[in-house]
Amino acid sequence: MFIVFLKKFFLTDSDLVARGDEKAFQQSALRILLALTLCIFAVSEIHYFFSPSGLAFLSINTAYLCLLIGLLYLCNKHPQTTAVLFLLTLITTSFLLLVLSNEFHAEKYALISLYSLPLITRLLFNFKASLAAMLVNLYPFYLITSDNLYRDQMDITPSFYFQLLTFVTLNIGLPLAVSRIIKTLENNTAHMQQLYKKLNDNYALYEEFFEHTGTPTLLCDQRGGILKANQLARNLLGDEKYPFSETRMIDWLSPLEGGGKLFWQSNTAECTLKNQENVHISVRRASLTQHGHYVLHLQNTTQLKAIQQELETSQQTNSRLAHFDLLTLLPNHRHFCRQVNEKITAQDNHLTGAMFIIRISQFKLLNKQYGKDNANKVILNFAKTLQAKLSNQAIVGRLRGVKFACFVPLSQAYLIQKNLSTLIHSVLPSQISVDGKRLNMDYQVGVAYYHTDGKTAEELLEHCEMALEYATNTDRFSYYNHHLENKLIEEHKLGLKLSTAIKNKQISIWLQPQVKPNGQICSFEALARWQNEGKFVPPTTFIKIAETLGLLPLLAENLVRELVDTLSEWHEEHIRTPIAFNLAGQELMNDAFFALLMTLIADNPWLGSMLELEITETSPVMTHPLIHKRLRSLSQYGYSIAIDDFGTGQASLGQLVDIPANILKIDRRFVSPLPGDQRHVDIVKSTIQLADSLGMTVIAEGIETKEQANLLAALGCHTLQGYYFAKPSPLSDWTSKDNAKAKELRMVY
Repeated sequence: MFIVFLKKFFLTDSDLVARGDEKAFQQSALRILLALTLCIFAVSEIHYFFSPSGLAFLSINTAYLCLLIGLLYLCNKHPQTTAVLFLLTLITTSFLLLVLSNEFHAEKYALISLYSLPLITRLLFNFKASLAAMLVNLYPFYLITSDNLYRDQMDITPSFYFQLLTFVTLNIGLPLAVSRIIKTLENNTAHMQQLYKKLNDNYALYEEFFEHTGTPTLLCDQRGGILKANQLARNLLGDEKYPFSETRMIDWLSPLEGGGKLFWQSNTAECTLKNQENVHISVRRASLTQHGHYVLHLQNTTQLKAIQQELETSQQTNSRLAHFDLLTLLPNHRHFCRQVNEKITAQDNHLTGAMFIIRISQFKLLNKQYGKDNANKVILNFAKTLQAKLSNQAIVGRLRGVKFACFVPLSQAYLIQKNLSTLIHSVLPSQISVDGKRLNMDYQVGVAYYHTDGKTAEELLEHCEMALEYATNTDRFSYYNHHLENKLIEEHKLGLKLSTAIKNKQISIWLQPQVKPNGQICSFEALARWQNEGKFVPPTTFIKIAETLGLLPLLAENLVRELVDTLSEWHEEHIRTPIAFNLAGQELMNDAFFALLMTLIADNPWLGSMLELEITETSPVMTHPLIHKRLRSLSQYGYSIAIDDFGTGQASLGQLVDIPANILKIDRRFVSPLPGDQRHVDIVKSTIQLADSLGMTVIAEGIETKEQANLLAALGCHTLQGYYFAKPSPLSDWTSKDNAKAKELRMVY
């Protein structure tokens, strides 16, 4: 402790001295000089106190001792004043000793003190004060050497040169040398101060840059010890007050899998906060400093991770949307083609297979009858059943709506159409269960063979679509061939022309008479005829095309309006000959056409007895409850309902109860074998008896011979129709010349 006190007392503030503070340096030098002088006088005080011969000097020594103690005390607060008093005391004492004392040693001490005065002055003051002290010392030098100079100018003793050397060395040389040293030290101190200032500026710049990098930044050593952390890093790691300099990277961050224990030495590393594992931190090493330290930039990637996760989820969703059907999760058209093409490419050239498209026939009816949700359940259950029944080698996809595509690798045995049809039929469920209800399923299938009918999935699908166009309710499996393609192209061209013809009302009405057994015309059947490029197109052909293109409601509307116009004229002329108009079922499913029929009979009540509606029983919609409901409405409004082609299509005996029909037409396929086929005779006879029991009128069509006409009349058939009585003729034949031909009918009154 005493050494520390002495160091602090004599060296004062070492930092101030190191920075070149002149006052601190002077104060330190003054204290050292005073302390040393005080020590000498203290020792001499003790010596004179115990020496009998030194009592004469004791009072003088004591006075000097007290003076030195006072100066030493005074230098703490007034160093400049103390320094001046110390120099004055030194000068006064030296001059007194030099002038008044005859003792050699006293004179020598006085000269040495005076000659040391410039050096002491330089230590306590500036260089100018030291020069002044040098000039003051010329006088004592003169006093000492004057005897030698005046005694004999030519005979100067060697002691003069010794005195001159002492004077020059102590009075001039040492002060100048010390001044040079001090000046050098001052210059070095100034230079050091400039360097220190630059260093401080650079450090402040570094501190500011480190603190305001814009990113959380850490400085750590190679072992992961944190040396420094800016405010952003402290905020990010979550504890601003914790002493980061005493921690390591592993105290704050946990590397994710693959990061390694020394993750801070990697260029990049993904970590999580130790106290919050849901916070993700990305660590990026910026550089390796010359001191072997690492500069690490931190980034909170939690939100970025969430966005990436959301993006991945969106990409997966988009992938499902782009490649799969959302309802069944089966591949969509594009992805199905890709899978099939990949399978074809991966297999050798000996691969054979079949592509087929399955279309659920009555789905639109199911959709209207059971609602969209239940219809979707039908599709979903069908897809699951189909996948379960097919082998793992088969590829199944949903094209659109109620169309499903399958590609099945085949063995040689199934290249035969009969065997392939059996295979396909075995995998198609005959019934589907929806909410505990069993629904019968009907399909239409278009088939094309790989290699033979196409070499890519796209080509095979196209050919399957063509084949599907020719699948019917009776012949549900249709195989592609080149004739079908040519026929489909022709039908497509014909369809374009038919669409134009319907819109331009170029489909004409022909009438075929229906007669009583005595030959009297009692009614007509309206038939549609279309003449294209001078040739008549068979009704079975263009009616099917119109049904496929959805043109039947418009065609029926045009024909009905024309018929009503004609019947209105006949009504005014009192011509009471009804006309039967055939509907295929698609028209009645159309709300606008149904509303038209209701409006017409509401405006013309007499129309109920003049316009008969024939429902083609071969239409699939015959079984739809909506058809039954609308037919009942039409019947209640007064229309006569006839069931056409009875026994050949969708209707059964139960339909005679569900449909409010009052007319039954026997199809020509039952009439043409008459009278030679007894089986057909029995069928026709039982049908007539059934109609009679239900109070229905029976019409037999397709009569071409007298024998057929006589037999049917004998069996009790009420109305006959066929080429034997009359062929169809244009409506204009009956309306020309002011309906002259129609007026000849016996039903005119």
